[in-house]
Amino acid sequence: MVDRACLERKAEDKETKTKQPTIMLQLLFRKWWVVLLQGILLIILSIYIFQNPVEVLAGISLWFGLLVLAAGLLGIIAWLAADKPEREGMSLFWSILTAALGLLMLLHLLVTMKTLTVIFGLWMLVTGLLLVQSGWSLRSKHSFGWIMVIAGVLSAVAAVMMIFNVGTGAVGISTLFGLQVLLTGIVLVLLAFAKKVVAGRVKDKIESLRSRI
Repeated sequence: MVDRACLERKAEDKETKTKQPTIMLQLLFRKWWVVLLQGILLIILSIYIFQNPVEVLAGISLWFGLLVLAAGLLGIIAWLAADKPEREGMSLFWSILTAALGLLMLLHLLVTMKTLTVIFGLWMLVTGLLLVQSGWSLRSKHSFGWIMVIAGVLSAVAAVMMIFNVGTGAVGISTLFGLQVLLTGIVLVLLAFAKKVVAGRVKDKIESLRSRI
């Protein structure tokens, strides 16, 4: 009786071990098409971003305003929830100022859009000047230095256009954002097909092992 019980237990353990890879494989098969769908949706979103730069910049500005307002409100709530000895007047003042700034950003969305384009343009201008400086020092040693100089000059020109023209700034910001979304979508699509191929190979391997048992 003991030997028979042991044999039955070994048979059950063996069956469980063979079922576990199959269950994991089914989960893997169910997941790859979800990743594929996410990638396709991101690619579609990137096309919309490329075609609607002003609307995208307005959405980014709205999101920034909401984040700043939420940060200020959370700071005020945290100050009210704290004990009296822990309350600092400067912390409350900064939270109120942050909330007021977020509210102004939401009420004056065009000003927020212009501010974002100016900040982004200044960042590109500094980047372009640094590229020009680095490329100019490398021009005598390597031809790549001239490429850096040209890229820096183009970056600086585009930055000046963004600073003084909100439409150009919207196109620049939306283009970079759209490229990021597009590349992410492409990577997810490739990852989905890679998972499908790997799952197929694992399934074939499991089936061959089960047939030998």
